[in-house]
Amino acid sequence: MAAACLVLSSCDLIGGGGGGEGGGAGGGGGTSFTFNKGFTYVRKDDRNVYIADEADLQTAATLTSSAGVVNPSLSPNGKQVVFVQKTGTTTAINTVLVGGSTPTSLITSDATKTNFHHPVFAPDGLKVAFAYDDGGAASIGLINADGSGFKKLIGGGALAYALPSFTSDGKFVIAAAGNAGLQLTQIERIDVGTGATSNVTNILGNEAVNIANRLVVSPDGTKAAFDARVGSGVTRIFFIDLSTKVVTKVNEYMGEPGTNDTYPTWYTASSLAFSSDSGGNDNVYRASLTSLGADRKLLLPKAIEPWYGPVR
Repeated sequence: MAAACLVLSSCDLIGGGGGGEGGGAGGGGGTSFTFNKGFTYVRKDDRNVYIADEADLQTAATLTSSAGVVNPSLSPNGKQVVFVQKTGTTTAINTVLVGGSTPTSLITSDATKTNFHHPVFAPDGLKVAFAYDDGGAASIGLINADGSGFKKLIGGGALAYALPSFTSDGKFVIAAAGNAGLQLTQIERIDVGTGATSNVTNILGNEAVNIANRLVVSPDGTKAAFDARVGSGVTRIFFIDLSTKVVTKVNEYMGEPGTNDTYPTWYTASSLAFSSDSGGNDNVYRASLTSLGADRKLLLPKAIEPWYGPVR
């Protein structure tokens, strides 16, 4: 596996169409990069892992060079990125240090475990949960952060499971679920220790039809954000109060009904960041949960599948 690049590039804050070319050359290869908190993400044009620190979101570092990357997310301490590496029909769960390193493979797909996706760290950073296909049914797996101790947490039955996210205490995984082979239309809570499940909800509010790309629990454990397809076929960002089960849509586009908002990530306890193709671009925006639709701000240009952290 190729060593990480840690190449810096500057990005103007006017998004390029459809992911664009990714900004002009910056400081050149091998330049050191300090990351305290901010975003990891990928770009459509090269499908590598990028990071950008909150102090200067116009400058990004590239952590991989072999392309084929999907679904990056940060460790709770902000020191590592876990991601899926696709090579042909093979998928692997890999990690890379934010300071630059040769990526480490935790697990590679085989005849019984295929199509890895959406890996996330546990709050203590010692385990990774991810979704995979198990004989055609979607399941949730767990593996230690050093690559040892794989086990199936749940799956292989009447329900398919995907998009795992740990609760803040690390004792449970919240995941999207649906009848095997069909859409993800409900949310389940799975006990990490026993694999026992309980239903959170099978009602996604008045507009969401099915969960699309990500489900992620808030830092305080009271809410979960997700993107969902609505009746028109586009995706919008929603959040659910895990106690009351009330589902709320974050924002709407009266002048751009064809816009897709995807991959929500918690920016603070009361705001979300997400990728949007509004205006034909691929940019990351922030939106408040307390002033719905009235406080949208461009944060990061030419980025998809964003993950922000650490969130305190």
